[in-house]
Amino acid sequence: MKNIIGIIIIFMFALLLMSCSTIATADNIPQSLQLSGNDITVGEVLTAELPYNSKDATLKEQLIAKALKDTNYDFLIMPRYEIIKSGLSEKIKIRGRGARVK
Repeated sequence: MKNIIGIIIIFMFALLLMSCSTIATADNIPQSLQLSGNDITVGEVLTAELPYNSKDATLKEQLIAKALKDTNYDFLIMPRYEIIKSGLSEKIKIRGRGARVK
């Protein structure tokens, strides 16, 4: 009888430990948003340029932020990236339509 009670206590303790563990944080959960044409307002074409650095992992995000700066748009639809060489320097350019959620 003592063995059974001991096994039950160990089993309950293991269940308690497993239920308190963190499975995922909000950073690890992929987020998606589905919008239809009725949900968004599409506006003008926006562009931005920055010096190109292939080692900068945040360059695309910086370009998007620069293109959206001082506008009332939430995101770019179908952004296109282009690397432009002029002389010895290289720049990366983004072009896309500004859009906002209604």
